[in-house]
Amino acid sequence: MKAILGLLALFLSIEVFATTHPGVVPYLDFDENYVAPKQAINSYLVVVPEEWSFPDRTSLGRRQKEKFEKALAILEEVMNSDEFRTKVLSYRRSDGQRLFQKNYLWRNTQQTLSNEDVFDIIMTANEKMIPGTTGEMNIYSWVKVCSWYERPGTWCRKVIGSTSPYDSKWMKLNWKFYSDFEVSNMVSNIVHEWLHLLGFLHGNVNMREEVPYVVGSIAGQVAQNILDRE
Repeated sequence: MKAILGLLALFLSIEVFATTHPGVVPYLDFDENYVAPKQAINSYLVVVPEEWSFPDRTSLGRRQKEKFEKALAILEEVMNSDEFRTKVLSYRRSDGQRLFQKNYLWRNTQQTLSNEDVFDIIMTANEKMIPGTTGEMNIYSWVKVCSWYERPGTWCRKVIGSTSPYDSKWMKLNWKFYSDFEVSNMVSNIVHEWLHLLGFLHGNVNMREEVPYVVGSIAGQVAQNILDRE
């Protein structure tokens, strides 16, 4: 019985640590004096929308699907932009250190990461469940429409998106939020969930300063700036 409970606790912890909650507001601050080293900018990330589904049976669904398609279309420009690179590398936490909170992959607490390490991992794009696709941001996603009778407190009521990075390549996104999202919000959430697939999970302290929330928010900002220039 103890073994079963232990496995259940582990499963629940993985789910909790690979989700996006709407109440978390990322803390954004950047060291304006930081100069990126040349070796951190020599890679290019290719975005590959492999498989995805979006509910489009209604006029609202079709409008939002067009926004989702736009988010996918500009994602490669976002991830390879100077603005994205500079903000990821120069990010600093609320304690003034140029580091992310929970700056390690998976549960490798002994192998902490600098901002340069984080950026290199993003650009290498080695998703655990999609081997052999180095340098590719592979998108497998589906937007779930929840039933009206879903119980309060369930995933459908409180989570924007989630992944199971240890055993799945898919991102599950919540129509409740995507029905009202703009393109930049979608970009932000897609990046957030994809970062889980690389091994950036959530901790228990200051999630607003962690890689998924911060980098996802940066991607959303860059996306909006790109759209504003069009």
